[in-house]
Amino acid sequence: MTRINTTEIWERHGYRVERIEQPMGAPQRNVYGPDGVLLIEDTEYTDEIEALRDLGFIE
Repeated sequence: MTRINTTEIWERHGYRVERIEQPMGAPQRNVYGPDGVLLIEDTEYTDEIEALRDLGFIE
């Protein structure tokens, strides 16, 4: 299975991804809508894929 670059897809649709490095573990990722409102907080890859599908950005 090919891993999808979720950041690229979000940005293509006007969303912003904020990546916050953590002292331990994976970085925190927050996704903001085009209007600047927080859409997904501290998301993981699978949650992002689900949201992208729900919004119709991927199949």
